[in-house]
Order: sequence, then structure tokens, then C-alpha cells
Amino acid sequence: MADTSMSPNNNGLLYAIIGALVVVVAGGGFYLYKMDTAAPLTPTPIEAAKPVPAPPPAAAPRPTPPPAAPAGPSATQLNQARSYIADARRFATAGDFTRAETALQAADTAIPGVAETAAARREIAEMRTTRGQLAPLINQARRAIDRGDFVTADRALDEAERLYPNAPEVIDARRDLRAAQRQGAQPGPQDMRVTVLLTAARAAIALGDFASADRALDEAERIDGRDPAVRQARAELAAAQRPRPPR
Repeated sequence: MADTSMSPNNNGLLYAIIGALVVVVAGGGFYLYKMDTAAPLTPTPIEAAKPVPAPPPAAAPRPTPPPAAPAGPSATQLNQARSYIADARRFATAGDFTRAETALQAADTAIPGVAETAAARREIAEMRTTRGQLAPLINQARRAIDRGDFVTADRALDEAERLYPNAPEVIDARRDLRAAQRQGAQPGPQDMRVTVLLTAARAAIALGDFASADRALDEAERIDGRDPAVRQARAELAAAQRPRPPR
């Protein structure tokens, strides 16, 4: 049977191991003690949180663009404006410049600033200026027609037609002149009476009966003193009454 008692050598080894463990334990305890009594560690401050950057400002909304302008007037607008312009020219031709201007304003409303309206307005302004020169010529022609001076009336109407050929008053005066000329070509009862009186006056002049000739001419002048034939007979009577030089 083996002897389990320890020998002096084994005991020494055991004691050495135990001693080493005691030193290690004691050293560890001392280290822990020193750690507990040491100044506490200052905690590292936590870095302040950086502020969150503000979101960029929202862009201002863009204004809605206006609707695109039409490329030009429509066919309906053009037709309407041209109709007003035609009315304006017609009114001006008739001498109604107030209604002509009203029609031009309507054309401007249909299509503002159209060149055709501006051209018509210039034409009508010229017509209005010419119209001021027309009235005296028409009055002159009518006075000449009334006294039977058809040559003067014709000259006045020629000038009026040159200025304003389509004016209604020019057309009317020309028609009246032609009617008077036709009537003058056909002697009426008064013309026949003047003819009889002139015949009697010339017969009396031939007989030397100047008093009878003068009475016949006075009567003829009361009927139509502007008749060139009556004036001619009066000149013949005056010549016959002048004394003749002795032979």
C-alpha cells in the first residue's frame, strides 16, 4: 500500500504555490484599492449636437403667363370693320360726315388701329374740306339756272364735278340744268308773247314809230327782261332814235 503522506519536498512546493497565489491576490486587491481611491475620471463631455440646417426657402411660384395674343384679326372681324368703312364712305359721299365718323369709330372698335380705317378717315377729311368749296358753286349754278344763264350754270357745275363728282347736290343741279335747257328749247306761252311783241317793236322801228316800238319793248321786258332778244331789240330802237348825220 502506497504511502500518501507528503514528503518535505512536496510540502515546500505547495507552500511556494500558495505563497505566490497570496501575493497575486494581495497585489490585485491593492490595485483595485488604488483604482477606487484615485481621482475620478472627468467624463468626456458629449459634443453638442450640431443644429439641423434650416431647409432652403421655397421658391416663389412663377406667375401664370398671360394667354398668347392671337396672331391677327379673324375673318369675321375684318369683314365687320370693312363693312363699317364702306358705310363711312357712303355717308361722307352723301354729306353726312357725323354718321361717317360714327361708322369709322365702330370700325376702330372691331379692329383697333387697322390701316384701312386710317386711310378712310384721311379720305373723308379731304372730302369734308372739298365740300366747303362745293356749296358756293352749287348756289352759283342754281342762280344762273333761275335767270336762264345756262352757260354760267354749266361752268359752275363743271367746277363742282371736278371737286366732288359724286356729290348728290351736284347730280341734282346738273339734272335741273338739263331740264331747264330742254324747257328753254321749247317756247312756252310767255316766249310766244315776247316774240309777237318783238315783231311789233321792230315793225314800228322800221316805220319810225318809236313810241309804239318803245311800248312793245316795255311789255316784253316785263315778261322777260333777261331775254337777249329783248335786249337786242332795245339796242336797235336806241340806234334808230339817234339822229343821223347830214349827208
